[in-house]
Amino acid sequence: MRGFFRIMLMLLLCAGTAAAQSVTVTGQLRQRSEFNDKSFNEATHHDVFHLLRARLGATATVNEQVSVHLEVQDARTFGESGSTLNGSAQHFDLRQGYLEITGLADDFLSVKLGRQVLSYGNERLLGAIDWSNVGQSFDAGVLRLNFGDVKLDAFGAALVRNTAAPLYVRDVVLAGSWATWAPKESRVNVHGFWLFDNPATETVRQNRHTAGLLAGGHAGMLDYEVEAAAQFGDHMMAGMETHHISANMVGARVGYRFPELLGLRIGAGFDRLSGRNPDDRESYTVFNTLYGTNHKYYGYMDYFTNIPLHTSGLGLQDIIAQISIAPSKAFWLGVDVHLFSTVTDLEKALAPRDPEWSSSIGTEIDVTAKWKLAEVVNMTAGFSVFNANKDRAVLLLAQGTPTESTSWGYLMTSVQF
Repeated sequence: MRGFFRIMLMLLLCAGTAAAQSVTVTGQLRQRSEFNDKSFNEATHHDVFHLLRARLGATATVNEQVSVHLEVQDARTFGESGSTLNGSAQHFDLRQGYLEITGLADDFLSVKLGRQVLSYGNERLLGAIDWSNVGQSFDAGVLRLNFGDVKLDAFGAALVRNTAAPLYVRDVVLAGSWATWAPKESRVNVHGFWLFDNPATETVRQNRHTAGLLAGGHAGMLDYEVEAAAQFGDHMMAGMETHHISANMVGARVGYRFPELLGLRIGAGFDRLSGRNPDDRESYTVFNTLYGTNHKYYGYMDYFTNIPLHTSGLGLQDIIAQISIAPSKAFWLGVDVHLFSTVTDLEKALAPRDPEWSSSIGTEIDVTAKWKLAEVVNMTAGFSVFNANKDRAVLLLAQGTPTESTSWGYLMTSVQF
């Protein structure tokens, strides 16, 4: 780790003294303490742990067109080293390291090449996953075309590299294009996208396409967001015939603000992700949320961060109610309520012995408070409870003797500069 820091420092000094017009340094230090009683197994005791994330980045502006960005990160859990004398850096890595060239072809074209964060739209399908202590970045190249109010990104990323061997194992890649229309004089933005990836395991291989539209904005005190996506392609399981992928997702959010009432906002939302269709044996109908930031959408307790794994392929329906206040610029308090259920009828999908089993998964209530302690110091606290359908807790969320209610809380402090 020390050697890596020395190399980075040397590169920055060279950039600053040789060619760069300027070097801008950025960083973050984030500490989060969590109380975790999320297990639906009564025998599991609650846990308390502490996470620390440190990021240090530097952007060297070589000239008006060329810049280089480097960012290193250390993400750890307190006490994981096992000894105060252990200097290992298991989670230390280059988070970002890329070259960016702008202003090509009369400002029509720009290029970004290297390890970088890919974050598009509302991050439901492709995002930074910043809640995670480690986060997400890609080894990728991005080509951007600028048409004024319209920007079009074409990108490709290497996800899994397999070296040449007698038995061919393909590389896993992500490729796509993302168009954004965001007129400067308007509070509206519209996105259209196409993504391709080809995930593979020992038993399942896919050639998967995801295409969709996203629109959002403000009209007076009203804010809204609507989106829809479809997945198609081929789904291949070992020893079985190939199925066509035919899955979909729709989502909507709407809210209205009352500035004179302590900044009150009342909102609602609806999400529906398709799941297995027992009546369609020719198609694979399970929607996958790809590389999205699921924490911000499907409840803060993170029972559904890996979809469709965490929903057993049965799809997910989420009805949301929201209320929040912002009495000052330095304080915000909000409550979200999620009503979760599966899309696929449980009786048809799994033929349970008990005919009273329903599609209901449970209800989650998230309470969150944010306040600004100083110019660059922010604190966030949250507490959540989940009340589950007991039979669904057995099926989807637990092993052993189930409990119907779980809880979780955290306190997080972040310094950004």
